[in-house]
Amino acid sequence: MNDASLSTQDSSDYRTGIIYALIGTVLFSIKPVLIKLAYTMGGDATAIMSLRAASSLPIYFLILLWLCRNASERSKVRQFGWQAALVGVLGYYFAALLDIMALEFISAQLERLLIFLFPSFVVIISWVFMKEAPRKGTFLSIAIGYVGVAMIVLHDFSSFGSQVWLGSVMAIAAALAFAVYLVLSKKVIGQMGSQLFTSIGMGSAGLVIMAQYQVKGAQFSDMSNELIALGVVLGFFCTVLPSYFVAAAMARLTPSVLSLTSNIGPAVTALFAITLLDEAFTIWHGLGMILVVYAVVRINKKS
Repeated sequence: MNDASLSTQDSSDYRTGIIYALIGTVLFSIKPVLIKLAYTMGGDATAIMSLRAASSLPIYFLILLWLCRNASERSKVRQFGWQAALVGVLGYYFAALLDIMALEFISAQLERLLIFLFPSFVVIISWVFMKEAPRKGTFLSIAIGYVGVAMIVLHDFSSFGSQVWLGSVMAIAAALAFAVYLVLSKKVIGQMGSQLFTSIGMGSAGLVIMAQYQVKGAQFSDMSNELIALGVVLGFFCTVLPSYFVAAAMARLTPSVLSLTSNIGPAVTALFAITLLDEAFTIWHGLGMILVVYAVVRINKKS
């Protein structure tokens, strides 16, 4: 194969990766809006997580079985599967639980911006525990992002009351858990591949969620048909599909390019929150969003 063919192939992979990353980001960004709708239908954190897990878990296990038809993949599962399971539970269970609980107290727009600050935690974790010194200007970028979030928190305080602080702390804790997951998952993904890692990680988190469902004594039969349907949509369209789209994008793009594509996330969430939830979008929301997105772009460029 000549250089021209290789260049064309690389260009095609790059375009495909961008498309996959954008699709994954859009689907993930709709999630907080649907969770807010689920709360209005009488759902709680346990019900929403259980419905999401019940509709996505079988798909992850089927894909895992399909991947394990090859002996080399089965060998990777035996060697690294337990690591993927532990990291998956951290990232997909604890982060998701805190995120869903936060949405009971804060707007979908604020939640997305708080979660969107996870790169700042990645930088700090890498600096403190992995001795990877951040580049000049990184902490200024982090400060700019939090100024943007503060604008929206102060605005929403007048609309949602003092519980905004509780929801914000939960969302920040979810972002921290997700950042720890990203740091820990990097090595495991390199050892076993993104698709195998995603299947095991998401599947393991789903099992923990269903165990929680049993302990809580929740019953799907007690839930409305509308809530169940919304839970299935959350499980398939906002969990399974975006997780594999992002995994496919990871195989084609550098981490920095992949991160930059996620910058459309807050705008997508804001659009659907305004349209479906009648959430306010003021000049403070606009300025806050611009500052947070700008901060994340600066952090990614300096990482």
